[in-house]
This record gives sequence, structure tokens and C-alpha cells, in this order.
Amino acid sequence: SLSRRGAATWLATGLSIEESQISLSRDVKRLGRHPTDIQLLTVARLRDKLQNRITSFLEMAPTYLRFAVDVNEPDSPVDRVHNSLDEDYSDLDDDHNPDPDPETHHGSIFQPELTLLPLPSNLGIVKCNELGLTNLMKEETALHEGQANDALHAIRVHLGDKAVIFWNTIWSAKSQASSTRAWTQVRLVEMVVNLNARIYSKCRLQLAKLPDHDLLKKYLPLKKEHLKANAAVADPNARGQRDATLAWFWPINVQGDTSGSDWMTECE
Repeated sequence: SLSRRGAATWLATGLSIEESQISLSRDVKRLGRHPTDIQLLTVARLRDKLQNRITSFLEMAPTYLRFAVDVNEPDSPVDRVHNSLDEDYSDLDDDHNPDPDPETHHGSIFQPELTLLPLPSNLGIVKCNELGLTNLMKEETALHEGQANDALHAIRVHLGDKAVIFWNTIWSAKSQASSTRAWTQVRLVEMVVNLNARIYSKCRLQLAKLPDHDLLKKYLPLKKEHLKANAAVADPNARGQRDATLAWFWPINVQGDTSGSDWMTECE
């Protein structure tokens, strides 16, 4: 129905906003103690853009939640507990600064990347049942399944790229210049892998707060050691690699088990 399609689109927009929040939070953390004016301006613009998307999302909330939401109110129905990721992948980013500028993060009142959206998973099962939002919870669960598949697919593709760069380029580099270029490629790939790892872990966190599914048996926790590229990743059929241990997500079929469509198509 049109109403169900509208609800799925609204929820998918929320998931997309959460991904942007994760990306922006990572970018802010990587600024370091002495960001340039250009870096600060870039962050300010990204925050403005993100806030506009959040505002539009909240304006549509009463249509699907049947009540208006002000996420800044102290008595907001959004559950602020259990929203931190189990695993911190930040130290996997090569240029991560462990001692960021506190003014950039804690001195700023305007931090839309920290806003918790009124998705069913954030409202909680009890509140959703009270409001009769059972179908909305099911829709969010289905979208998170597609989101998890997309994140794992991206992780596998880029880990494969990283392994190939290692085995085909870095080890065979004939000059310092070509080696440096290859390492730059590796770092860029690692950033994409780590961003998708954060998105996957956030997705899994939300699934844990939704009822009536057993998806967490399929989508296991993602640990840092799972994100390493080895020879088995580069070429699983290579001699000596047949018995090499691959992380749990490599055998999973993430193609085609999301009802035939990418969850992001809901946002288009």
C-alpha cells in the first residue's frame, strides 16, 4: 500500500541519516587538536546539511508515529540507553588522533551527529506496542537486514581490494614512489572498511532492540581481528590457503536475501 511504502521510505531515510551521523562523527574525531579553519568550516557545513535532513525527518514523524517528537526535550520518548557501539574501530584508522580537541567535540552545542532519531528501535518495544507500531518495527527490522547485508558486502569487497594491493603491489613495488602510492591506496580502503564496520555494528545494535526475529544468530558481532586482509582473502583457492581461517561473514550470502532490492533504493 502507499502508506506502507511511505513508512518504509521514512524509515530508510532515518537509517541513511544514521549512517551520515556515523561518518561525520568519525570525521570530527579525526580532526585532531589543531584543526584548520577550512576543516572547521567543512564540519560546520556538514552539520548544517545533516541538521536539515534530521529536521525534515522529524517533521514527517507524526505521520507514522502518531505523535510529534522533539528529540531535545528531557522527557523525549527516545531511549538514550544502550546506544554505544560494542567495538571501537577508531584505532584502525591510520591517522586517528587519540587526543582530539575538546572544543571541537564537547564545546559545541550544535552536534546533530549525536541526535537520536525516533526510530522504533530507539523508542523501545514497550512504547511501540503502546502506540500500535508493530508493523513499523517489522519494517525497520527488514531494512536493517538489508543494511547489514550492504555493509558486509562492502567490507568483503574492500578487504579483497586491500589484500590484492598487498600481494600484487606492495610486495612487488620496484620503487619507493610506487610503494608509497600503494600504501595510500591501502589507507583509503581501510577507511571505507572501518566506516562500514561502524555502520554494521550500529545496525546490529538496533536489531538487538527490535522484537520477533533471530537475525542476530546470522549477523554476529564484528571484531577488529575480523577486518584483517590475508592471503586467503586475496585468493581463497591459492595453494596452502584452503584451510586458512576466514572471518565468519565470508561464507554468508548477502546477495539476494534482501527481498531482491537494496535497502537504499527506499531513499531514492
